[in-house]
Amino acid sequence: MNSYCLYCRTGAEDKIVRVLHKRLTEELHEQAEILFPSRIMNQRKRGTWSRVKQPLLPGYVFIYLSEEIPFPTYLLREAGDAYKILKNLDNSLPLKGSDEEYAMWVYRHHGLIRPSRVKFEQGRLVKVIDGPLLDLSGKITKVDRHHKRVYVSFMFGGKKQIINMSIDDLSDGEHE
Repeated sequence: MNSYCLYCRTGAEDKIVRVLHKRLTEELHEQAEILFPSRIMNQRKRGTWSRVKQPLLPGYVFIYLSEEIPFPTYLLREAGDAYKILKNLDNSLPLKGSDEEYAMWVYRHHGLIRPSRVKFEQGRLVKVIDGPLLDLSGKITKVDRHHKRVYVSFMFGGKKQIINMSIDDLSDGEHE
């Protein structure tokens, strides 16, 4: 399977997913997987915790096609707010290296990154028990236990990206 990353207008991602899914199915008779990655975040308002869905990488949509089918770039004009398919240094379109690893991580989690369960000991992150952080090829750079978040750095698009993701802390009495 080849993965592609489409750069688009922030806020238009859901529309682009719908349009491209329809057009790829019509044109290629192929069920393409098109994902706008989002994350479930723990959020506290007025002392009450809730979970909200937020974009993981605003302005980016991932497209997954079988290896036999090259991405039909002419469909981008029909998608409206799509700017371009990101290219590798050698100008090829299918993602490679760490970019491909990241895209496949998003794919394995069906585009929805839920909070990971972690255990702390004496203020240090000890172990990721389960969840998306378990198989992410990134580095946890900061832990914010008060807001139940970790900051993860990874390489994407040739640049270091930092995203924050929610965690569920099992250290304070919750059971595994």
